[in-house]
Amino acid sequence: MANILTDMHMDHASLMAAMLHDVIEDTGFSKEQLANEFSEEVAELVDGVSKIAQIKFESKAEQQAENLRKMMLAMTRDIRVILIKLADRLHNMRTLHVMRAEKRRRIATETLELYAPIAFRLGMYNMRVEYEDLAFHAIYPMRAKLIGQAVKKPAATARKSSPPSRPAWNTAWKKKVSKPGYWAAKSTSTASTPR
Repeated sequence: MANILTDMHMDHASLMAAMLHDVIEDTGFSKEQLANEFSEEVAELVDGVSKIAQIKFESKAEQQAENLRKMMLAMTRDIRVILIKLADRLHNMRTLHVMRAEKRRRIATETLELYAPIAFRLGMYNMRVEYEDLAFHAIYPMRAKLIGQAVKKPAATARKSSPPSRPAWNTAWKKKVSKPGYWAAKSTSTASTPR
């Protein structure tokens, strides 16, 4: 996950928070302990990411609206919280293949409905496209496989065929121009032309 943020040229506090993003949730470490060990800035970022992850909902519609709202609220404090969460989700999507099919589809659907639009709104085109591509593979694995094969097939046949032949006029012109004295005759004929 830190590699994703490094590619985005994020600062050292964001990289540290990315590596520590699950510490508050998964261990006995508190926000205060993180602040003492690292910095207040890193602790705030980790806490912001943890708060987004802790949101639970009753219905799907409530989940989408509330999650989006919380993400936007977090963004107003520090955009880095959102970027860390987006990188975390991208990392999760890249490693989705090890999960059960049902969980893959649930996470991929949530990514399409929530994270891809946020990435789009933030102008993160490459991330949004990767979310959509990975989600499509997780939700529709057979369709993704068939499309992949269909795309590879024409490319393979195009590589096997010979390069396109040159038009006849191009070849004839080169023969004419390459004759000895052609350019010399051209320069004398244009010099004698009245202006």
